[in-house]
Amino acid sequence: MTYGWAILVVMIVGIVMWQLGIFSMGTTTLTATGFGKIKPQLAATKLTAGGTFIGTFTNGAGTTITVDSVNVTDTQKSSNNNCINSTDTSVGAGDNFQSTCVMGSYVGKAGDVYTANVVIGYNVTIGGLTSEHKDTGTIRGPLESA
Repeated sequence: MTYGWAILVVMIVGIVMWQLGIFSMGTTTLTATGFGKIKPQLAATKLTAGGTFIGTFTNGAGTTITVDSVNVTDTQKSSNNNCINSTDTSVGAGDNFQSTCVMGSYVGKAGDVYTANVVIGYNVTIGGLTSEHKDTGTIRGPLESA
């Protein structure tokens, strides 16, 4: 019977330590994958627990572009997970632009990990001819407090 009590005590202590977060590996780092021509600047990109996405991107297309939409979807949420910023912004080659959009009624907790699919729609005009393009990628990291 003594071993049974010892095992029970070890289990209870382990559960208490787990609930206190002692075994937590910490928060995940902010990462980005995909994004062919338009690159996110991760130091200036975030998604808050309230659903506000602020993304800073660099134009790597080699020419001036006109960004016409930035669509953000948190793939880990089943509803209220999408926002679109639809303002036309002219961005020179190598220049940065920022996009902000709010996901209505988004519910998250600071520190929780999100995975956001980002689709950037832009136009390139060369020699009077305009072509439409889309650049897609994924940004993953911890939700930040507002």
